Amino acid sequence: MDLIEETFLSQSIGISGYIYCINSKGIITIHPNEKLRGRDVSNFEFVKQQMEIKDGYIEYNWKNPGESEERPKALYMTYYKPLDMIISASSYREEFTNLVNTDDFRASVLSYRFGKTGYAFVMGEKGRALIHPSLQGVNISQDPRYPSNPVKKILALKNGKLTYPWKNPGETEFRNKLVLFSYLPEFNWYVAASCYIDEIFAPLQIIRNILIAALFAVIILAVVLTYLIGSSIIKPLDIFMEKLKQGAQGNFSIRMNYRGTDEMGQLSGYFDYFMDRLEDYHNKINDEINHHLETRRALEKSELQLRGFFNQSFQFSALLTPDGMIENVNQTALDFAGCRAHEVHGRPYWETPWWSHDTLIALRIKDAVSRAGAGDLIRFETTNISRDKEIRNIDFSIKPVLDEEGKVAFLIPEGRDITDLKQAGEENKLLESKLHQAQKMEAIGTLAGGIAHDFNNILSGIFGFAQLAQYHIAEPEKAEKDIDQIIKGAQKAADLIQQILTFSHQANPEKHPLQIAIVIKEALKLMRATIPTTIEIKNNIATQALVLADPTKIHQVAINLVTNAFHAMQKTGGILKVSLTDISFPTKKQSPHPELLPGNYVDLEVSDTGYGMGKKTISKIFDPYFTTKKTGKGTGLGLAVVHGIVDEHGGQISVSSSPGKGTTFHVYFPVAPGTNRDIRPSHAKKTCPVSGRERVLFADDEESIRSVVHECLTHLGFKVTTFKNGAEAFKAFEENPDAFDIVITDMAMPKMTGMELASKIMDRNPAMPVILCTGYSETISKNKAMEMGIRQFLPKPIPMEKMASTIRQVLDEAKN
Repeated sequence: MDLIEETFLSQSIGISGYIYCINSKGIITIHPNEKLRGRDVSNFEFVKQQMEIKDGYIEYNWKNPGESEERPKALYMTYYKPLDMIISASSYREEFTNLVNTDDFRASVLSYRFGKTGYAFVMGEKGRALIHPSLQGVNISQDPRYPSNPVKKILALKNGKLTYPWKNPGETEFRNKLVLFSYLPEFNWYVAASCYIDEIFAPLQIIRNILIAALFAVIILAVVLTYLIGSSIIKPLDIFMEKLKQGAQGNFSIRMNYRGTDEMGQLSGYFDYFMDRLEDYHNKINDEINHHLETRRALEKSELQLRGFFNQSFQFSALLTPDGMIENVNQTALDFAGCRAHEVHGRPYWETPWWSHDTLIALRIKDAVSRAGAGDLIRFETTNISRDKEIRNIDFSIKPVLDEEGKVAFLIPEGRDITDLKQAGEENKLLESKLHQAQKMEAIGTLAGGIAHDFNNILSGIFGFAQLAQYHIAEPEKAEKDIDQIIKGAQKAADLIQQILTFSHQANPEKHPLQIAIVIKEALKLMRATIPTTIEIKNNIATQALVLADPTKIHQVAINLVTNAFHAMQKTGGILKVSLTDISFPTKKQSPHPELLPGNYVDLEVSDTGYGMGKKTISKIFDPYFTTKKTGKGTGLGLAVVHGIVDEHGGQISVSSSPGKGTTFHVYFPVAPGTNRDIRPSHAKKTCPVSGRERVLFADDEESIRSVVHECLTHLGFKVTTFKNGAEAFKAFEENPDAFDIVITDMAMPKMTGMELASKIMDRNPAMPVILCTGYSETISKNKAMEMGIRQFLPKPIPMEKMASTIRQVLDEAKN
């Protein structure tokens, strides 16, 4: 349907005519005016006729908005049943006649004959024969074969009559001819009728011979007869000559109106008949010329407009035959390649300068032309080489245009230079990434006090329970509880580290259904130690809904909004409210934000009772680098980044504030469809420790970790050999590769990294299972490790139960 609509709307009918379509109910389906599409026009009389007959021709009057009078209009229509579409071509009737084609009336002009050899003809303003029985297309005024022709005099006089000598090919003598001619100024044409004089006056010669014979036969009655005959013949003859002169000067309405039975009566009848036909032919020719000349002018104007549009388009465009030969190329494409039209016309499209830089691209263009020639619409991104030998990125397409029979009539390839757009997009993406990272670093600086506070609290608990475990060493039950608390504290520390790494990392994880309440709670927990006790925090997390989001960026939004809120109350104190609730907008009118569509949303509200903002400040708060803070207190990136993240997640953000009355932010995130349910983290039940008798190679540069792993795994029955770096571990493996069943290695080690150790061991023995452990690494990720062939990737710290179960799982999978 897009292709049908594009094809119809690209056509024009005369000057202002166009193609439109309605269905059988009178609803407009295709129209150049987009505002009219879908409108019911069945109440118009001519539309009712269309709906009734569906195929044929209709004339009607129409007045456009702003016009004072109706003008006659007409349309031709045909009904396409499969799409219930009445396809109509409409134009004002005054625009029908825009092309003059002499072929349309050539036969009728050449059919006019006068005497035995007389004929009619039409010349152009410079003497070229437009319609002539023998000299068609010849410029008679300049042709040296006809030195005695009267054309130059006709061109000078424009209207009148001339006599001139003329000899046709094959004749031995010149004879005088008479030509009557008239100039048509509206067309710059000369319409003329020519005939030999002796053929015109043949009846008069007969009369003259009879008179002479009668004169010699009846000499006595000569005077009387001469007088009588002179009165009855010479006078009408003078009248005839005078009227013939008027007719030769272009007065085609002149008539003899003499009805005698003699030769003069015959001649008068011939003359009147000749003038009747000449006047009728003149009027018809004049009407046809006017009709076709107007059509020609309109078509020339339309062609000029189309040519201008074709050549002035900023896109590279061409017209190809169905097999890919170039028929026309616009000036934009020629200027780009630095070539001329004659250099590429008639050549295969793929063998032109635009593709000369790459043979593979030329072959791809050839294949695309072949597919488009079969009726397919082709579009892809490619490259062109410019006249400056610069490779440019091009958005390229080939569209087939079909004829009435559904066959491909020609192909239209188009190209648009998108090099600058792609570069701008990449630069914007890089700048956005830098802005996000800079803002994260600002937030990390803000949270440094809170992070230190949390770590000190965690370490205090660990130290305290460690001392209690020493006190209770003789009481196993109490010591076990103390050790459980130490493990919990260590896990909290690990979670805090992971949270900081996730927040500060530049990676861009994919969005997935996220219980946003968990992220908001974590952000508040992280911020709580940073916020002064003079600020009271009230929270209302009242939804378990899921949104399709990146948890790191949602965390970033919460941290920014809460940080701005407590900064606004840092000196005076106040109340900071954070709420997360469900909200639904059944209709557009009920939406609190003009760009929010109806649907279900999660509303994150952050408000403070601080100093507030005026309208001028509110209008700029989302601009990059705009800040109300003093120098050194912020970059002005926070709210700009927040706005970008919210927009990226399909949400909206609004703010309300007034000086001295605080500020409230509302952030609306759309609820993920079909996922509005409560997801709570599952807590794995304690399981019995796994065991094994396999041989383990363990490499880590931290002595305490080697000691703990050795003791724990040995306790579970494994045979463990530890190494303090990768080089020592690989040397032991190389000396006796059959001495180990599994390799466990840290990532960051001196002399040889864990990645290098794993790679070398797997080169020697691809079946050897390897587990990679890391505290933090920017050079290796879980996906990259698994692609290398490493069986498992464990982030530190690693609980011994987790390590033992992973070893057991990897060994069992290797056996299977």
